[in-house]
Amino acid sequence: MLHPRLDQLRVKQLRFLSLLATHGSLSATAEQLSMTQSAASMMLKEIESLFDVKLFKRQGRGMALTNEGTALMPRWQTVLGEVGAMGSTLQGEVQPTVRIGAFPHTAATVLPEIIKKLISGKTIWRPRIIDGRADYLLQMLLQGEIDILLGRLPSHVVEAPYFEDLSQRLLYEAPLSVVSSSKHPLATKKKIDFAELANWQWILPNMQSTTRVGLMEAFLRRGINPPIPAVESPSFFYSLSVVAQTELLTCCAQSAALQSNHATAILPVVISQEPLHVSMVWRKSSAEARRVAEFLF
Repeated sequence: MLHPRLDQLRVKQLRFLSLLATHGSLSATAEQLSMTQSAASMMLKEIESLFDVKLFKRQGRGMALTNEGTALMPRWQTVLGEVGAMGSTLQGEVQPTVRIGAFPHTAATVLPEIIKKLISGKTIWRPRIIDGRADYLLQMLLQGEIDILLGRLPSHVVEAPYFEDLSQRLLYEAPLSVVSSSKHPLATKKKIDFAELANWQWILPNMQSTTRVGLMEAFLRRGINPPIPAVESPSFFYSLSVVAQTELLTCCAQSAALQSNHATAILPVVISQEPLHVSMVWRKSSAEARRVAEFLF
């Protein structure tokens, strides 16, 4: 039997819950939904009154799911996923659309082969590629706005309540490399330490990037302050192009650096002994995503 007030729930309210669970911050959720923080507080109170339970509690400076919120989250994510999938159905296309959230470096590795399979198999899909930051693509995946995600999940995701609703298959391991121009003074050295790297200017992705996080951790493990980039770049495509013509350094997946057409050099520096895992990720609750995953593998 339907709870007497749950028939008043709106999709926007479920999206609000999903964002708050992901960000753990009322202000970040309000910003993403173009709301004031007071309006976001009111929406949370309204939603919790509909469920007649507390879904979130204050934890430090942020918000965390209560036991009731943790139990309900997989169900509201399923609803959002189904709503997101309706868009493709309503387009009336003969070919089913598969929406692929892809980190830029996968364009130089697994993405071409996946696209080739999708457009030439017994069932022919219409792939739609969407790029973006890790947190942005993960949120789109959880809300059903993309079907599969190709990339590296942020480390904190493993501890998040929604992790149990995700399936993933390891595609390859991606070591990070420090890259310079082939004419850079460091390019001919056989050994370089992190203290020396800290003396140069860098072009790096933003703080939400798993690449940036990996590089920062490498410096911090050695007791050295991570470089503050002279330039922030949206992807390695821009970074490698700039690096090739300047004395800036950058960090990117080794696979991207090896396939670069620019005059660059990979420096002899080990960022981490543990390579980053690049996976295909999808929601267990999405029948279409499971069908695509089974077809590809």
